Amino acid sequence: MRNSIKTMLAGVSMLATTGALHAQSLTFAGGWPPNSAPTAKLEEYAKAIEEYSDGEVTMKVFPLSLLSFAEVNSGVRDGIADTAANLTAYSPAEFPNLNMLSEFSELVELEAFSGELSSTAFAGAVSEHVMLNCGDCQTEVAAQNQVYLGSGSTTSYVLQCMVPLNSVDDLKGKRIRAAGAYWARWAETVGAVPVSMSVNETLEGLNQGVVDCTASNTADFVNFGFIDVVKYLYVGLPGAQFNVPFTINKDTWGDMSVAAKTATLRASAKVVADITWVYIEEGRAGKVRAPDLGIEYVDASADLVQLNRDFIAKDNDEVANIYKDRFGLETGAAAAEQLNTMLAKWTDLTKDVDSGEKLAEIYWNEIYSKIDVASYGQ
Repeated sequence: MRNSIKTMLAGVSMLATTGALHAQSLTFAGGWPPNSAPTAKLEEYAKAIEEYSDGEVTMKVFPLSLLSFAEVNSGVRDGIADTAANLTAYSPAEFPNLNMLSEFSELVELEAFSGELSSTAFAGAVSEHVMLNCGDCQTEVAAQNQVYLGSGSTTSYVLQCMVPLNSVDDLKGKRIRAAGAYWARWAETVGAVPVSMSVNETLEGLNQGVVDCTASNTADFVNFGFIDVVKYLYVGLPGAQFNVPFTINKDTWGDMSVAAKTATLRASAKVVADITWVYIEEGRAGKVRAPDLGIEYVDASADLVQLNRDFIAKDNDEVANIYKDRFGLETGAAAAEQLNTMLAKWTDLTKDVDSGEKLAEIYWNEIYSKIDVASYGQ
């Protein structure tokens, strides 16, 4: 009897030791401020990973303290943090394929895809394309010692202005803060003047008259205080969205069990959906508040919207040519065509979504559940 008890206790001890050896504690470098809505979603992400892995994987979120967005790629690559939202626009030479796909977000402004939920479709289309269909995308992420976990998306960029814009002519000479290459090209094409300015400097730029408008998404309208100074907001131009990819250090990923990887992918479907959805919620909140603040929050005039769509129709080819000339990519036209097809599918899949939970379920069923976990990221 005494020997049986000893054997049983030894077995329990071995199991405990095995569990301890496999347990992993991850660090997440959050680029959003503490107490912001996106950071709250990252905290939920951490809880989901622990829950889905039955405690095998835990994660601590460091909001705006471990790495800034600009530092994320090198930081996750070198293991300073295990995982983060990696805004690849900060690393153009390292992520040409992912950045090209992000620029094709202009497609969501076309009549067939436009609408309040267009970001849910674009995030789904990009995540599916990269995770299931784009070997070149996977290769460039692996070259940065990382594994791609899917992409969320901001809401569409709109013009938030100190001055009224009622016609195409009103755009001439206006100084517009441009968040990236797409918005700079757009401003130049319509006769405006693109101004390169960080989002953190934009409120002061509007206040001091350095810029007449900012091209920013509808959630940043609230998050960065533009709602406190602008007088006009025009939906429908310049459009496009900012992609928010999530990546994890490749060595960290390689140390995980298949069960832990599956749990991480399941939780990643949730955070990609949650980040995308929280931008929609914050955009809605800003729209509700605007009238009481005397802000004219309206759809852009029909001629301005048509101007925008004409620009996008031509710019699709321009994006492919730019990435071919600058980075040698030959896949631009094919990627644009594939994304166009996938956006039709994803617009239909997400048309009735009314919560982050429902969106996460769709992402899991349509993308993440189809991944070969044992070989993914190897």
